[in-house]
Amino acid sequence: MLDQIKGAAFDGIGTYYNPGPGSCGQTDTDDELVVAINRPQMHNGPNPNVNPHCNKYVYIKGSDGETKARIEDTCPTCPQGCLDLSPAVFKAVCGDLKKGKCSISWKFM
Repeated sequence: MLDQIKGAAFDGIGTYYNPGPGSCGQTDTDDELVVAINRPQMHNGPNPNVNPHCNKYVYIKGSDGETKARIEDTCPTCPQGCLDLSPAVFKAVCGDLKKGKCSISWKFM
């Protein structure tokens, strides 16, 4: 599926976090399919709540699967190409949370 989506593909590391109030101005939970984009690719301006990436989607492929997820936050410590995934997304693409991280490929949708 990832190959069928137009646009540049990014390779990086997927980690997970516990969503809450995000930089897009919404509060999300662990069971939602949401992600935090690394700061260099999120391009937050003075008011991150109006970031054009907010509420858009990414498609992510990992070692254990793939899924679509909504952009809801910024990961300030993630290097370019990397994403912070909600536990639900991490389980879908990486498997068990005990792994802590996995290699991912992803695209903006």
